[in-house]
Amino acid sequence: MAIDSSFISELKLRCPIEEVIGSYVTLKRAGSRYVACCPFHNEKTPSFTVFTDTSSYYCFGCGAGGDVITFIMNRENLDYVEAVRLLAERAGLSVPENGEATEGKKQNRERMLQMHRLAARHYYNNLIAGDNACMRYLAKRGLSMSSVRRYGLGFAKDSFDDLKNLLLKNGYSLLEMESAGLLAKSRKNGSFYDKFRNRLMFPVIDLRGNVIAFSGRTLDPDGIPKYMNSPDTEIYRKGNILFGLNLAKEKNDGMLILCEGNIDVVMLAQEGFRNAVAPLGTAFTTEQARKISQYAKTAVIAFDSDNAGQKATNKAIEYLRSLGVSVRVLQMQGAKDPDEYIKTYGRERFSMLINRSKTPTEYQLDKLKETLDLTDTAQKMEYSDKSSDIIARLPSKIEREIYAGMLAKELEISVETVKSDIERRRRNIEKAEQRRTVSDEQRAIAGSTDRVNVHRRENLLAARAEETLIVILYRNPDLLHDICDKITPQDFITQFNREVFEFITDSLKNDSSAQSLSFDEKFDGAQTSKIMFLLNTAVLSDDTRSQANDCIRTIKLQGNKKIDAAKLDAKELMSLIKKETEKDEH
Repeated sequence: MAIDSSFISELKLRCPIEEVIGSYVTLKRAGSRYVACCPFHNEKTPSFTVFTDTSSYYCFGCGAGGDVITFIMNRENLDYVEAVRLLAERAGLSVPENGEATEGKKQNRERMLQMHRLAARHYYNNLIAGDNACMRYLAKRGLSMSSVRRYGLGFAKDSFDDLKNLLLKNGYSLLEMESAGLLAKSRKNGSFYDKFRNRLMFPVIDLRGNVIAFSGRTLDPDGIPKYMNSPDTEIYRKGNILFGLNLAKEKNDGMLILCEGNIDVVMLAQEGFRNAVAPLGTAFTTEQARKISQYAKTAVIAFDSDNAGQKATNKAIEYLRSLGVSVRVLQMQGAKDPDEYIKTYGRERFSMLINRSKTPTEYQLDKLKETLDLTDTAQKMEYSDKSSDIIARLPSKIEREIYAGMLAKELEISVETVKSDIERRRRNIEKAEQRRTVSDEQRAIAGSTDRVNVHRRENLLAARAEETLIVILYRNPDLLHDICDKITPQDFITQFNREVFEFITDSLKNDSSAQSLSFDEKFDGAQTSKIMFLLNTAVLSDDTRSQANDCIRTIKLQGNKKIDAAKLDAKELMSLIKKETEKDEH
């Protein structure tokens, strides 16, 4: 039975892979991953890895791999549909069984959108009706009526049934309102009441102009929580949405300002900075980073200056840079957020602050410096050691030389000494990365996955390029049309990679998201494991678009050539790809 891709996407969002697998085995965090002893074979050293960024797992010991559905299939000995049903039950979802169910889901979705439109209009009318607590709050914060209209701000009265009664009159049931996140249910007596009360309301609007959720700021100085956000619903996933992007995407000159709060977005827009966005009551996510990458080349991070804001800044830097977005970081002295900074120092000073924003490396070095006393010899050496390590990890040699010069001047030592130390560290990093890549490659060849792509060994150079291109497409669906304009599945040399590439492109062309792809529907267990290995071990550059073009050239150049590259290590393979590319360009 084919299951709608949008349902699979929702199911995976409701069933985070680390939570599901963590209910079967003990996971230990290792950076952005989790590791454990494999539940599918006996081992003493953990080789089973859960990759949260791709929502998948792979065991480097036995080669088992897949997504959360695959795990349940293998662990519970179920087929695909049975595994989906088990996870759906866990998440409180109903699996669509037929066309009628799908049509019913569409109708429910439309009614949910209609309820949100009515609610947004009602909250707005409450606000502009006259003198009220919310209007006084806006005046105190300095927000104008043009800002109210631009963002559709509203007022949820201090009432338990104001919105409920309105929606009842318009023919919506209490259960529909609850499922839309507009009502809450009392634990004491089971009665329904308005979720948002005595709050300034920010409607959350998607890129198509639909109101899909709300974020409410309390008007009570002692009110808890300060911000209340709609729960995830059929039309809203807070980890996928950025507040204000529907407006900021129009005229941003290639740059978006990433703020922490809704009020910052509105205030910045009022002051002329109409390219501000903010996450909604959640930690910044890879999906939000991907949204930014689709509409801007540069992101200026303007999170709050407290500890939580600094941690969020580091995570945002990581996600955005991995998608090729140029990142700058605001460091606000004398204010905790953009709203307070503009009120204290004015619009012009904030504009100067943006122009003087720091690169991620400058930001990291500044934060490191704040923790150390450079007049103390031991701490000065510690700063030199940690700073050199940060600089050594930069991919660009030019960048490394620039920061080496800055560090040398700061430490009052020769540039040559600093450069030599940084390049030594860089070589060690590259050797470690090469050893890891070669080790992964050897595992893939020596293990069970070697039998999946039977044409790989005699076409290793082309196969590596094919695999890298597949991973780039999976991780960057926005490159779909650009890649498909330059290469087709028929250009692929190895049959297995051709089938994987065709499956991903066809799925994305049919509006499926990468998260909704279920390789188990198309491929067997060994093939799915091979795909998971590729998705989680490929080394991608900062400029994935250029890397994709290099891979496409290599695949086309190879054609039916038989290059004996089985014994080449990762560095030699990449060098050969580069040479072939240069030949093509000349």
